[in-house]
Amino acid sequence: MALPPFATAADLAAQAQADVPAEAAELALASASAIIRRWTRQTITRVVDDVVALRVIDERELVLPQMPVVSVSRVRVNALILQDWVLSGDRLLRTGGWRRLPGTTTYPDPGLVEVTYTHGYEEVPDDVRAVCLDLAVMTVTNPGGLRDVSIDDYRRTFASETLGSGTLSAAHKEMLRDYRRRIGTVATR
Repeated sequence: MALPPFATAADLAAQAQADVPAEAAELALASASAIIRRWTRQTITRVVDDVVALRVIDERELVLPQMPVVSVSRVRVNALILQDWVLSGDRLLRTGGWRRLPGTTTYPDPGLVEVTYTHGYEEVPDDVRAVCLDLAVMTVTNPGGLRDVSIDDYRRTFASETLGSGTLSAAHKEMLRDYRRRIGTVATR
């Protein structure tokens, strides 16, 4: 499933203060959005009824990989649909733990837990859109990654920040830090 970019071609033209050919805008926005998604490990945009198979690692909770979690519609272990779970933020909790199957006193390994859930933001957050547009503008205004261009007596020098377009700067990463998937209580870098 192709996910939508975080901004529109009109947003890009306004940010670049120039007309941007439709194909160039589409490619730049798709690339910038993919870079953000890869770094954050998040889709960010709303996905309805996404299905994920999770292996039980922590007996007490299952951590859903995409944030924010909007709702969970089904939790299935083997052929059983489970009803005895509670959603707490991006975690599924279950009395007695995830290895106990309903109607048993034993704790067989359930293998994978299949969860169907809705996650992501209905509207792209402003800071995510800003980083997307910043990356896309770098791409369309300096597609060759040139440091400077000279023709006769005309010379244009690009800021060093626009070189290597398609990469997140330290400032971009700081803006996106809250969207990055955390492992335990420590954010990965």
